[in-house]
Amino acid sequence: MARSLVTFFLAISLGVIAFAKAPAPVTRPATTTAFEVGFIDDPAIPESSGIVASRKYPGVYWTHNDSGNPPAIHAIDRSGKTLATFPVAAKNRDWEDIAIDDAGHLFIGEIGNNYARHKQLAVYRIDEPDPRTPLPPGKLLVVTNTWQFTFPDKPFDCESLFVWKDSGYVISKRFDGGDAGLYRFSLAPQTTPAVLEKIADLPIRFPCTGADVSPDGKQLAVQSVAGPYLFDLPKPGDFPAAARLEPKHVFFTDVHMEAVCFVDEGLLATSESRPIYLFRWKDFAEKK
Repeated sequence: MARSLVTFFLAISLGVIAFAKAPAPVTRPATTTAFEVGFIDDPAIPESSGIVASRKYPGVYWTHNDSGNPPAIHAIDRSGKTLATFPVAAKNRDWEDIAIDDAGHLFIGEIGNNYARHKQLAVYRIDEPDPRTPLPPGKLLVVTNTWQFTFPDKPFDCESLFVWKDSGYVISKRFDGGDAGLYRFSLAPQTTPAVLEKIADLPIRFPCTGADVSPDGKQLAVQSVAGPYLFDLPKPGDFPAAARLEPKHVFFTDVHMEAVCFVDEGLLATSESRPIYLFRWKDFAEKK
């Protein structure tokens, strides 16, 4: 069978399995993989759905749960240990990813859209809290800005969010073996919802579940249920160029894979089944 057809059917199979969520185990399984470096065993984080590395607090990673869980962000370390939990003054309909900027802000993607039933999605901005200073009882992190956006055509599902300069970006999660779409929206103050602007078709044919941009804007990471993809951009923030690049790819199947972020050694990823994985730069050099 042609490679494109294999990719097509594997993408559908993985996508269907990923779509039907299984309960996350509370205890750590006995078997691990070569990429596993940690495990989230905090019962308050049953479904790590997004992750981003703090640029202010070394060794701190921010994560959050998927739909059906309280609206909160959690500071964890690389081993999966919870450092702090901060409730957020926003509804968690379907939080799917989290992003960061250089100005001390975190962006929470209320972007999940199972069955493409929602015509409008949102991103919430909060100020990054100090993980060493818990909030007083009853206090919540305040949402300092909200961006609403609609679709240029038919609604689609998306679980990937990243921020660069004055724009936010989301990536479609496709189950039909087609290229993932990269879309942009402005982070300028809104009076009406923005319409997503499509800027590229990414050469990724597996369902995409998370994304991050390197702090210098020179690399784009996209997580999929078949492992992470890494794009080396010709110049900082040139995301449209990703459409004509051949990304590096570590093939690694985990249908519960949900999130990815840059770290010094490579890419750190989490799964809704609780493991934390590290994909090192040399892994991308050795595997395509």
